[in-house]
Amino acid sequence: MPSLRKRVSSYFRQLSFHNEPRDKRHNINENSFVTKYLQGHVTLREGPPIIYGKNPTDLPNYELGEYETGSSSVIGCYTGPKGGLTTVKRTEKHLSVPDTDIDFIDTQDECGGDTPGDASSYTTPPDDSSLPSEWTKKSDLVFGISDSLYDRNQVTDNKNGDPIADCFGIIARENSAILAVADGVNWGEKASIAAKSAVHGSLHYLNKTIFNDTKPFERLTIKPEETSDASAACTRVGNTREIFVCLLRAFSCAHDLILENKGMLTTLTVAVVVPLKRRDGTQRYVCCVCNVGDTLAYVYSQRHGLRELTKGSHDINCNRDMRDALGALGPVDGINPELSNLTLSITTLNKGDLVMVASDGLTDNFDPNVCRFTVNSRLGEAPKVGRSEPPIKPPRRTVPPRRPAQVTDNKTSSLRKQISSQNKEGQKFSRSKTTIEVRPGGGVRHHVARNEEGIPYVTPLQRYELQLLLIEDVLRHGISGRDDPCTTAKKLCESLVSFTFSITSAKRHTLEDQDLYFDNQNGVLVEVSQQEKKIRRKKGLEKVQNLPGKLDHVTVVAWNVGNFTQSCN
Repeated sequence: MPSLRKRVSSYFRQLSFHNEPRDKRHNINENSFVTKYLQGHVTLREGPPIIYGKNPTDLPNYELGEYETGSSSVIGCYTGPKGGLTTVKRTEKHLSVPDTDIDFIDTQDECGGDTPGDASSYTTPPDDSSLPSEWTKKSDLVFGISDSLYDRNQVTDNKNGDPIADCFGIIARENSAILAVADGVNWGEKASIAAKSAVHGSLHYLNKTIFNDTKPFERLTIKPEETSDASAACTRVGNTREIFVCLLRAFSCAHDLILENKGMLTTLTVAVVVPLKRRDGTQRYVCCVCNVGDTLAYVYSQRHGLRELTKGSHDINCNRDMRDALGALGPVDGINPELSNLTLSITTLNKGDLVMVASDGLTDNFDPNVCRFTVNSRLGEAPKVGRSEPPIKPPRRTVPPRRPAQVTDNKTSSLRKQISSQNKEGQKFSRSKTTIEVRPGGGVRHHVARNEEGIPYVTPLQRYELQLLLIEDVLRHGISGRDDPCTTAKKLCESLVSFTFSITSAKRHTLEDQDLYFDNQNGVLVEVSQQEKKIRRKKGLEKVQNLPGKLDHVTVVAWNVGNFTQSCN
């Protein structure tokens, strides 16, 4: 069996042009994955529409089917890393239940006060072996991973960037689940506290109000001497509008718990999957998502491929600044969060689909520009200082149509321009940098515009679609290109995280060079001063700028919709 290194190298040859001589700009691999996409031979598939907006009233209201509630129905309950949300505690406060007249956001009295509490409720993170028993229920169908892609300090043997500032949590039942991922902004303990508090606060609220269950959080709650049992007052949530009301209130609770534990800033994305009411004898499901920041949610199916559920929270026609999370919970402005890109999304699912939520440490490492498979085309833009890229001539003709994953706009959305206009025959066309040349024999040959190193130029939309296709390709064929399609949550998480470690390995190895930490004096390694380490590490960082991948914390959590039991080999 080929080694992982050989499998990764083989996969990269399929995707990019890194193995082609740089002085042979036109002698490139015309059968590569990226080239096939730019020539229109590889396309996204359409699936059920993804509808998004800012308020529950912007979205369709679906009636829910029967779903299980209570602690006895939990089949999966897991969090991480190193104890995950269980390393923060909260003070019991009143949690209101959705009323018939919908109130979109809880008041401060209902979900916490304005004044941050004492940080002493945060404990030193244990490893997963010390998780409370109720939080150890992971399986092939309910799974999550959180790890660090950063290099290891050769003196302390700790990873730079520790502690991991991401957190995930999942609570799953036979036909429903709640998935949450938070990504603490920047490094440090307070970023980690913010992420764990956000996941804790949101999952606690949703598990109580929608599923009438507080058992996983009983040992994580500091209760006043006199606390009334509010669980008896819980009523069954009957439609998706009430689900979204609960999601918004859960985000309010998450923000308040961050302040209570004196955390800093974090993104947060939460997905709730529940069954729809049956109308034609076929069981279908609905996924309701709320997100702030750049932590993204997806659904993967064998039939429709990969679709991004959080697509409405960012403009795919613009190149994203990866230094900007776009929004965050926590004290961004005084005690207020930044909710400018808070977005609600809804779509329907089928049994066997895989829902996942992932931090940008994972998704950015599938960005073709980050992987150095492509570079930005800059028509109408001035080139950045220090970059030498020739101007690109406009294409003589657009390529044959590609069918993007469908996203349905609504009255309040600002992303109508994402949907391609249709021609008279109903076909969709999108802007492309690919030109077409007629061969002497009558055939058509596509030429892809490239820079002086032979790397293809892409528009923001092409870059976005390639990112989805690269993720889907790993899930469908594995890194080797010959694996069985992924059908379980565990296999999905492991495959995607393995790819991120592979794509970032060169950066990590460069920064783990002992010459950055030691001098060799007569065969003996002598540690250099802290100032010298900083100077050498800075030079090392400059050296890795052009290497593929992004060093970050990487997190993904996933669930098989409807407790799909088919295994993944």
